[in-house]
Amino acid sequence: MLGENEMRIANMIKKSRILHLLVSLTLLLFGATCFANNIIISPNTVISHSKTYSNATLDMTNGSFIVRKNATLTINNCTVTGTISKKNPFLMTVIRGSLVLNNNTVNVQAVGIKPHDTTQSLYHVIQIETGNLTMDGNTIQIDKPFTAGLLMTDPIIQTKNFNITNNRFNHFHGVLYLMNADNALISGNTFYKNTYGNIVIFGTRSNIMGNAIYFSGNNRLGNAMDVIDSDNINIQNNLLFTPTCHGIYVLNSNNVLIDHNRVTGDITYAITLLTYPEISMADKEVAQLFAHHQMRNSLSTNITITNNFMSQNRFGIAATDVNTLSVQNNTFVQRFEDSDSRKFWTDNNILLRNVSNLSWSNNWYKEGYTQDMNGDNSQSNKLIPFPVTGGITL
Repeated sequence: MLGENEMRIANMIKKSRILHLLVSLTLLLFGATCFANNIIISPNTVISHSKTYSNATLDMTNGSFIVRKNATLTINNCTVTGTISKKNPFLMTVIRGSLVLNNNTVNVQAVGIKPHDTTQSLYHVIQIETGNLTMDGNTIQIDKPFTAGLLMTDPIIQTKNFNITNNRFNHFHGVLYLMNADNALISGNTFYKNTYGNIVIFGTRSNIMGNAIYFSGNNRLGNAMDVIDSDNINIQNNLLFTPTCHGIYVLNSNNVLIDHNRVTGDITYAITLLTYPEISMADKEVAQLFAHHQMRNSLSTNITITNNFMSQNRFGIAATDVNTLSVQNNTFVQRFEDSDSRKFWTDNNILLRNVSNLSWSNNWYKEGYTQDMNGDNSQSNKLIPFPVTGGITL
């Protein structure tokens, strides 16, 4: 028989072995959990039943998702790394389904795509043929400018119910292209140095509110906002800082409200209103969008521009072939080389051509610096009425 000391030693050994086994199992389970949270996505992974990824790292270096059969793909609080190339032109495609992206960090690499700053991209992170999209609180960026875009919807098949809120988008060659989309909310997003169109919408009943767009076009080509062949669009409380081309570009659209926006440092016009086909060669980005689109609206009508602050843009508002335009309570800050240039380029007889039913009231002008002209700024604090015609005389 074992003595008391031997029994005590045997029990200690037994307990030590049990503790070692428990620690080993814990480490094994922890390792399995860590491994499970690093998920490699295969090429053309079909989501035909609703699926959720949360708190994981998704490796899409060679992978992509295709959402089908009314399924919903949800990705929450994940880090996503993906590669866009000629062999993998889209990371996520929705064909009759839903995509939900919340609080993710998405880093995209463009491989084998030569930068093309003056032509539209054929590659996108998200492609939606039919279905809807919810994006909130994401940071999505691409490593090489002028290569791939973020989102493109089908220009022929109608889509609806897009909620794109509180995201940050960096360096994409085309960001949000809602080509035949209704009921879209684009709110609280930050766009940084994205080229080509930043927000492009063809559709109805949509709100573009509280976004900040910095350096759209990145000194190459790109408007901050394009509203084309659309109806009932509200553009409110946005900051557009130094667009390379136009700030807000409205073409063949009805019932558009442009209210309480700040447009500053625009190389051309803060706001441009046109009716197709009066698109100049300088608007190449817009002209390329019409390859598969048949215009529904024959004229831009019922445009309201109120309470906007347009500062240090090359010009303020230009319009051609517009019916019923209301411009009220806006502030224009510009600078010109001499009084003759100022009087000419602030004359609505020059800037507004073939505009019927114009209402122009309580608009103000202040002299200030522009991007390329320094000098006397003695008039910078003096606000004077902006007349409906005749131009500004200081």
